[in-house]
Amino acid sequence: MRFPKEKALIINKMNDYKKASDYYSIAQMKNQILDNYQECDTEIYEDLIRATFAIGNYDETILIGNDLITKNVETFTVIYYSLLAALGNDDIYQAKSLIKKSRLLSSGEIKNLYEKDGANYSYLLAYSHSLTSITLALIVVNFVEGLIREMASGVVIDHEYLLFRFFDLINMLYEIGYPPEIIRELSKVMKIIFNIDI
Repeated sequence: MRFPKEKALIINKMNDYKKASDYYSIAQMKNQILDNYQECDTEIYEDLIRATFAIGNYDETILIGNDLITKNVETFTVIYYSLLAALGNDDIYQAKSLIKKSRLLSSGEIKNLYEKDGANYSYLLAYSHSLTSITLALIVVNFVEGLIREMASGVVIDHEYLLFRFFDLINMLYEIGYPPEIIRELSKVMKIIFNIDI
């Protein structure tokens, strides 16, 4: 079987940009990647959505996430960055909409890990050592679901309140005993979303 030329070009460009940590150039490959999504490996579109989030282009990150979900090439990494982008826009309803649209999150076993009766950060800890992308996505899903419940109770959620709650989330996960890589990753994305240096 012949290796598709377009896929080879995308991989070579992507590898060069990744070596240089050139997230802007990766993000500019959006149309090329999405137009050829059937030829691309999961890692390629995960790198695209990660880079687009890293440069702070939250609207574009959400559009990419929605496009990948529509094309049925959704992964937990795609969910994770799409939800983080919605939080970056202070748009809890957009985050909730992404959760509802997700095919991965609608499966029974996964749904039990974030629905009101099953949501439990301590329970997710069991997954955190071997299934990092799933754990990260489900932590953020649970976080969003908690915010939705707060909003239903009349809490006004603005950027400052989101920062407070996200910081609180990281502290709680640390106290529960989550692995350092999870804490580091969430601390890193908190810096991006809230434009802070800690």
